[in-house]
Amino acid sequence: MKFKFSIIFSILVVAIHFEGKAQEDTKLSEQYQNMIESSETFEQYKVISITKINSFGEIMNDSINSLKTKVSAATAAREKAEQESDAAKSQMSDLQNELEEAQIAVDKMPFLGIPMNKTTYNVVMWSIVIVLVAALIIVYFMFLKSFRLTRQAKKDKDLIDQELEDLRQRSQEKQVKIKRELQTALNKLEEYKR
Repeated sequence: MKFKFSIIFSILVVAIHFEGKAQEDTKLSEQYQNMIESSETFEQYKVISITKINSFGEIMNDSINSLKTKVSAATAAREKAEQESDAAKSQMSDLQNELEEAQIAVDKMPFLGIPMNKTTYNVVMWSIVIVLVAALIIVYFMFLKSFRLTRQAKKDKDLIDQELEDLRQRSQEKQVKIKRELQTALNKLEEYKR
């Protein structure tokens, strides 16, 4: 805002300076013309009184001094505007640096103490989520498989237990049958011996 104001101010000072200079030039040229026209002519030369020349010289010196003062003021105003412009540029540069630092701070997110930008952070986080979901799905299917295997093993065990029980009963029945046959054979043998 100050920068804009200083530029406008310096433009106005320069415009006023050139306008005043044009007016003074007009006044000086009018006075010069008046001095020439009011002077007397001698042959082909104009005779101008020294008082008029001195008066014109004083007016001209005043105009020159006035112009020098205005030029000095305009130069000072320009230098001040340049200084304000430089200060504004420096301030703008500082603000730009602060903005970049703030943008970097906003774009960076810490992950396990490691600063990384948002896109990398999002990629890492979603990768972790995907890996965890995949691991959960794998564990779930492994659980289902082991559950099925356990259930099948229980069925097989029950079947084997049943077969073993049947085998044991048949074996017991065979033993009883063999013992009976042996007893019968022993009984017959004793009868033959008697």
